[in-house]
Amino acid sequence: MKKAITHLKLNQANSSKLQKLDELAAEHGRVVQAYVDLLIGQEVRQPNKYADIPEQDIPTRLSDRWQRCAWQQACGLVQSWYSNERQNPPLLRNICLQANANVVVIEPSETPTFDFWLRISTLEAGKPIRVPLTLYGRAKETIAEFPKLCTGVTLNRREGQWYVTFVVERRGKKPKSKAVIGVDIGMVNIVSTAEGRRYGQISPELRRRVERSAAKRRRKQKLNACLKRKGLPTVDLADHRAEAFARNEIGQALNQMIADLPTGAAVAVERLTVKQMRFKSRQMNRALRASQLGYVRDKLKFKLDERGLRYRSVQPAYSSQECSECGFTLSLNRRSQAEFECLWCGYKANADENAAANLAKRFGDEALNTLPFRDVEAALAERFMRRLSDARSASAGLELQPGVIWLPRGKVVVAVSEAEPLPTVNQPGQDPCHICL
Repeated sequence: MKKAITHLKLNQANSSKLQKLDELAAEHGRVVQAYVDLLIGQEVRQPNKYADIPEQDIPTRLSDRWQRCAWQQACGLVQSWYSNERQNPPLLRNICLQANANVVVIEPSETPTFDFWLRISTLEAGKPIRVPLTLYGRAKETIAEFPKLCTGVTLNRREGQWYVTFVVERRGKKPKSKAVIGVDIGMVNIVSTAEGRRYGQISPELRRRVERSAAKRRRKQKLNACLKRKGLPTVDLADHRAEAFARNEIGQALNQMIADLPTGAAVAVERLTVKQMRFKSRQMNRALRASQLGYVRDKLKFKLDERGLRYRSVQPAYSSQECSECGFTLSLNRRSQAEFECLWCGYKANADENAAANLAKRFGDEALNTLPFRDVEAALAERFMRRLSDARSASAGLELQPGVIWLPRGKVVVAVSEAEPLPTVNQPGQDPCHICL
């Protein structure tokens, strides 16, 4: 289990050391940008960060180890750019150095004045600088909980101030779970559990910010169209303040949910694929972006890891349409966003709570979790028919055969074979046909 310690200021170093760090950052940024332009120009979608570095194409004063760090950072940027299907090539505006133990080493301090020293290799070979580092209170508590320091270090400069981020780790087995709690991630309630608890909602303030952010984005898109025609660099479309406000609300809801978990409980988390989720309504798509389902999923996993709680990503397909009592799966079971009523057994519940209960049942369901999304519906239908106490009576006196379709008729469900036409007259033991209804 790992955790990042962020926003550690390097404000205790003298001006000469910071000047050398600025020179290193300028050269490092230039080389990273050159590597990014080279990879995109060659249309390398999956660059190999361990491949040979094109030193002959991009001469630099960086050492071989710093060049390797710059190459790996550029490979990550290019891969992310292609995976997110961006149009404008990435332009590095902020100073960021992603370093490993070959160029930046965290050394413990032998005096109580500082907590650590950062030994940073510079542009001058054999002349590293040592920058003192003092931890704030929360960082010291994190170090006590996660005693092992990882080798990766990130250096950032914002508004003339240098910051460092490093990662700590805690090893140990997670305790065995006594119960499983399903967690449903939604757009109205951020998370819901099968116990009937719902945490976080899209507040009116957040909706107002989303609408204002959408209007600002439209204005920026018109501005970018003009800038492109003039050959000028475009502006960023992201609204970082609105995103930060939404993520703050998400974090508060997740913290409350985890605090309410029973002792020794494991969590079943939806294996969401947010990239392909789209609505016909633009307003619903804006609400989808505001809910940040992917961020909720990743943040929940991070917080569970941080607290040493066991969890598993399970198959979410049709969890909102399946009845958690009898297993009957049909889209009409979910009457509305919040209402669920099974057309087979009549079970009524909140739709999110019903979905969370189904996710909890899928925690150890290897057969269902390994299926692709499109095959889940057929598997659930087959399980439902096998679960019936009397398969013959459930099939209206007919033997169950492959290709059976279950059609809703109000609250009556009729089994109809694809190979045979619909019945037109009532027969003993059969449900009424469609003409008689």
